[in-house]
This record gives sequence, C-alpha cells and structure tokens, in this order.
Amino acid sequence: MKTTIVDQHKSSLGMNANLATIIIFAAMLVVSWIPYLRWVAWAVPLVIMNMEKDSAFVKFQAAQALVLGVASAACSFVLQIFIWILMPKNIYRALDYAMGGNWGIWAFLGTLATIIGLAFTIIEIYLIVTSYDWKQVELPIAGPIATKVSGQA
Repeated sequence: MKTTIVDQHKSSLGMNANLATIIIFAAMLVVSWIPYLRWVAWAVPLVIMNMEKDSAFVKFQAAQALVLGVASAACSFVLQIFIWILMPKNIYRALDYAMGGNWGIWAFLGTLATIIGLAFTIIEIYLIVTSYDWKQVELPIAGPIATKVSGQA
C-alpha cells in the first residue's frame, strides 16, 4: 500500500477535503449494510466524484470508494444468486430444509457473506481514519484502478 500525505485544502464542495472524503466513505458504509441497497452503495462516491472539481484528493478517494463499492456489490450479488438457487422450489424441498437437510450450505454462504461485508467495512473504516489525517492510501488492487478513474494517471 502506497501512502501519500496531502496538504490541507478546501474542496470545491465548500468543506475541507478530508471531511468530504469522510462523508463519502461514511455514507457508503451506512448504505452498504442496508439489504438490497448495498448493490447500489457505489452510487454515493460516484455522485461526489462527479461533483468535485478541484481536489484530486477527494476525487481519488471517491474513485477508490467507487471501486470498493462495485467489488462489494459484485461479491454480494454473486453470493445472493447462489442463495436464490438453493432456495426451496416446492413444499417437499422446503420440508427437507426444515428437517435439517442442506441447511449447512445456507449457513456457510450466509457466514461468508457476513465475513466479506465485515472485511469491506474494516477497509472503509481504515480509509476513513487515514483520510482524516490527510493521508491518501492507495490500496493494492483498487488504488491503480482509482488512479485511472479519477484522471490522475
């Protein structure tokens, strides 16, 4: 992870740039834990990234949040598809699930989805803390993509 210290400055949104990045990550974090809205939590940083005109720091953090949001939504969507596939289609299959048959795979997928959600949450909290200290952290996979998306490449 590459960390760069950024000079304190104002965003074109009328607030300190670090506060704008905190709002981006915090809003996305809240939306990402609301069922079915988590698939569009990436829209929060997309809107802010398009509204920001001056601060490269805010644009990069918004682009990185966008990449994280899309990755989180994709993981959530894929796991949800597997859960839908396993959903009982008739009364006999439903009774089989009720009697304990194949419930282990549902428990595994639910636990996996929760662990992935918590991992994304921990990463976002880390980015909130570092951006408050005016540090721009470039995550290993999301950082280079965010650099290109934010126009800093």
